Amino acid sequence: MPRASRVTVAGRRSFEYVSRGRGPATLLVHPGGPGLTYEYLRPLLRLAHAHLRVVLFNPRGVGRSWSPARASAYTISNMAEDVDALRSALDIDELHLLGFSAGGFVALEYAHRYQRHLTSLLLVATAGSAEEVRQANRMIRSAASARQRRRLAQLEKAKAFDTKEYADLTDAMAAPFQRRFLSQRPKELRSSKLSLDVYRAIMTRTGDEFLVDGTMARWDGRKYYSKIEVPTLVMVGRYDSLLEASREMADRIVPAHLRVLPRASHLAIHEQPTESLKTIREFLVDVTGD
Repeated sequence: MPRASRVTVAGRRSFEYVSRGRGPATLLVHPGGPGLTYEYLRPLLRLAHAHLRVVLFNPRGVGRSWSPARASAYTISNMAEDVDALRSALDIDELHLLGFSAGGFVALEYAHRYQRHLTSLLLVATAGSAEEVRQANRMIRSAASARQRRRLAQLEKAKAFDTKEYADLTDAMAAPFQRRFLSQRPKELRSSKLSLDVYRAIMTRTGDEFLVDGTMARWDGRKYYSKIEVPTLVMVGRYDSLLEASREMADRIVPAHLRVLPRASHLAIHEQPTESLKTIREFLVDVTGD
């Protein structure tokens, strides 16, 4: 595996990244979480070849990348600006931007602000708004067992959001939508670390997994759909809680192609790795000709 490097952009911000392959085309991958390090997306490095460089990076506050002092600086728009700073610092002329999960929020924002620098857009296991994330959370909650819902209500009343029991319970409730077809966590996923500060700042200030009240609370990228003109791939697992959000995304982005993986949930890159990489590879070949 290639070793991690660092790049410094304007404002003395430095970002940790790993890359494989050569240009001129570059697939720049924004991980999700928000706040997860890029290790769980390492399978995407297999897409690299003589004409395609694949770059995975850790966003602000994640891993060994630069961290702002204030939680209010962790916004979708600021992170989109980071992407453009990376594009410039890494000399990317032909940018194919892949946003995975919460990274897709940033990719959509980037497409809105910097579409002139984009060659293609890949939106994987993601949604277009905070409201759609709330809808997905309601689906997860309603699908839980009666016993799980009762205990969840008790823990919520006690505001026990920082306890192991709460973390284990919410993880178990989300599992059918997150990793339905995985018997164990892949080593790449186990290697990824979550920055709780970043996650809390963006998603939930209190730690309530079903409440979106961080900096993205009012974010809505659906208004950008009609203005996206670059080739776009929307890829999602059949059992992902964000399936309907992805369907709407593909319907409303005119140049978008939708691929639903039938035996996958949120972590399709691990549940159906061969199909996931094939889908992305074929899309990039169509766009680049290589």
